[in-house]
Amino acid sequence: MKKYDVVIVNYNGEKIISDCLNSLYKSTHKPESVIIYDNASADNSVEIIKNKYPRVNLISGKKNLGFGRGNNEAMKHSESEFILFMNNDVLLDQKCAENLLRGLTDPDLAISNPLIIKGWDKKRASEIYSFGAEMNKSGFGYGLYDTGKDRNDLNCFSGACFMARANVIKKLQFEKSFFLYYEEPDLSTKILRRGYKIGRHKDAVCYHLESYSSPKKKADGICFRQFYAIQNRFYMLGKYWPTLLLINAMPLNIIHLIYNIFFFIANGKWQEISIIYLSFAALRRGRKEFKKDQNYAWTKKLAKSKISTIFSLQKKVYR
Repeated sequence: MKKYDVVIVNYNGEKIISDCLNSLYKSTHKPESVIIYDNASADNSVEIIKNKYPRVNLISGKKNLGFGRGNNEAMKHSESEFILFMNNDVLLDQKCAENLLRGLTDPDLAISNPLIIKGWDKKRASEIYSFGAEMNKSGFGYGLYDTGKDRNDLNCFSGACFMARANVIKKLQFEKSFFLYYEEPDLSTKILRRGYKIGRHKDAVCYHLESYSSPKKKADGICFRQFYAIQNRFYMLGKYWPTLLLINAMPLNIIHLIYNIFFFIANGKWQEISIIYLSFAALRRGRKEFKKDQNYAWTKKLAKSKISTIFSLQKKVYR
């Protein structure tokens, strides 16, 4: 059986980290090592991990690096062929890791998602958090909610839990300039541009609390997530989208930006209105890093951009 390590980024997870690790250690196929990068937690997370899980390779960060950079630091310590990345608010089914590895038969398959169920109540597990993900021509990434067949032709993945080929993800890495959100579409773009594949495997199942580290009030959480996601998407578009595709992508992005500005104002988030400047500054910064190449085949894999799709996404985000 293939060998794998586990990477977890932890931030203030004292109430959930034990459940997460307990589910991991009950796996039918155990990892070679478990690597946790702690983002300068202010609670008792570090003490819990040290005292209850001495086998864990714990890296105590001096400051909060965010999701992507925390994963980049942790994966440096992995020596196995595969790495299972999971949030600290994820519970694994006992065969999740084993079945993900069994599904990674195609050497070009860089990442595979399990079926991710929303919530930890396994007896009432009816709502899907995601089963892989989609990305459209305007750069919007969103989860797939069907329980259909396994696929190796996705154009995006969910970062809550996924198995990756170590040599690919160590080379490409998560975008270092992102603090939170849109790491998955950005990394997916890198994967597609290099001809690798993204997949999903139905026999692998896990359970996700969702947005545990985000603000708990609904409106605060939405503003927090959109503030980072919008500017990160603008950067991604600038850096990777060929000129014609970028021009076609901007109208929907501007409509979405305006919608969120009104949402920020309605909820008294006046400082977040700086998203106007930050988004276009990110777009400009990304464009300066854009490299012209002839490999645009990956753009054909992106889904069509429809305003109806964007509005349906907003219903899920703002409900």
